[in-house]
Amino acid sequence: MSFARSIVRSSGLGAGARARLSPLVASQAQTTSRRFQSVYPTTGADFIAERRHQEEHAAKSAELWRRIFYYVCIPGTIVLGIYIYGIEAEHIHHRDHEIEENGGQLPERTQYDYNNIRKKPFPWGNNSIFFNPKANVDMSEA
Repeated sequence: MSFARSIVRSSGLGAGARARLSPLVASQAQTTSRRFQSVYPTTGADFIAERRHQEEHAAKSAELWRRIFYYVCIPGTIVLGIYIYGIEAEHIHHRDHEIEENGGQLPERTQYDYNNIRKKPFPWGNNSIFFNPKANVDMSEA
């Protein structure tokens, strides 16, 4: 007796209900039994050949990603770092020029109601923990 028939017979349903339920249970039982079957070949030599093929494929994939890392990612990071350094150097030069024009002080900022809202002071004072007097306005004076 097949697995599906034994489930249908032991379900406690009448003959009519079992007849309607039988194809559904049979297809589900067949799917379930397929899930538990091995995906590897049955003989030892086929199994070993399949494993060698998987190892070769994994080695080729690992080598591909290693080459992408060394020949694309690292040079791309270096080029991007040089590019960003140029942009930041230009920004710092412009800021230093503005400070020089204003007698050694940061230029006056327009104060808006929504900027620098402090409901309560930070434990270390009114300034941010990353406060830089060359770039940020000192909030302890405000």
